Amino acid sequence: MEEETNKINLDKGPEDKNIEEEKMEGEDLPKEEPKLSNEEVIEKLKVDIEELKDQRLRSVAELENYRKRSEKDQSDALKYGITNFAKEVISIRDNIERANASILDEIKLDEKIKPVIDGLELIHQSIISVLDRFEIKKIESIDQKFDHNFHQAMVEIERDDCEPGTVVQELIPGYMLHDRLLRPAMVGVSKKKIEKNEETDENQS
Repeated sequence: MEEETNKINLDKGPEDKNIEEEKMEGEDLPKEEPKLSNEEVIEKLKVDIEELKDQRLRSVAELENYRKRSEKDQSDALKYGITNFAKEVISIRDNIERANASILDEIKLDEKIKPVIDGLELIHQSIISVLDRFEIKKIESIDQKFDHNFHQAMVEIERDDCEPGTVVQELIPGYMLHDRLLRPAMVGVSKKKIEKNEETDENQS
């Protein structure tokens, strides 16, 4: 078998060997890309430029959105970062107003207690000033239509002088911090007054 192989190789002349070597070298060389005309090159460049423009616009839009989100986050942190502080302050106001309401009018007229009353009122006004400065506003509830976004119904009260679902009593005032609910108002809500005849009919049925 080896003799036959050697014989075949011997039969090949120098020219055949050169041709084979050229073929092998040709296979190793990378294929040349077809040359583009000037018009084709220009069109390709236009496409590339448009893609780059699109990428740039997307990048600018993303940066702008990031900037807006960062500004909003910073703004919210400044506006609502005092939430816990605000709750403490309105709790102090609640206590002062309850204490003031518990003092009888005749006691308030007593000259001995007057300095205490004046001091309490001074503190009360300073608390209101602090709340106003930080835009912590009391929710107006009385005679307003009940709104679950701002009110929490604690009791229903029969009334015939207003529409059902009207806030007729404020047990604990509610507050807003800017445009965000800080604490809902605890309220009493009106309901239709049941007449005696209606009540009798219901019992019979």
